[in-house]
Amino acid sequence: MTVMDDGFELEEELRAIADLLDPVPPELFEHAMQAFTLRTLDAELAELTFDSSDAEPATRVRGAAQPRMLTFEGGGVVLELELTDAAGGTRMVGRLLNGGPTEIGVQRREGEARMRSDDLGRFTAESLARGPLRLRVTPDGGDTVVTSWILI
Repeated sequence: MTVMDDGFELEEELRAIADLLDPVPPELFEHAMQAFTLRTLDAELAELTFDSSDAEPATRVRGAAQPRMLTFEGGGVVLELELTDAAGGTRMVGRLLNGGPTEIGVQRREGEARMRSDDLGRFTAESLARGPLRLRVTPDGGDTVVTSWILI
């Protein structure tokens, strides 16, 4: 009798064979990401207005690791983020300056993790893996705002 693995092992073997025989063209991934972005065309874009890693490029090379501070603005939303390297990934602490409970979605290539900010607009996400992400912010009774993609 064989143990069922829900097809994951077979799926991985088939992926490896497909990658070897017919690899995905590099530009296709970029086009797919652009198409994926269009699904939120109805959302307002919050642009990155401050990134502490741009303000002090020398700090990325020398000295103790400092938290990365980011600010996004758009659609009446001001979002401040602090990213800190921690054991197991990156810790994100966020705050919406207009406050109030808000639905927050942390969007990654592999999916979206949802959370809710508190009454003061604060939220936290732990153990985020390195890679691109963006936030989808939907204030109660307000329009959805999506940040630009950032690399953590």
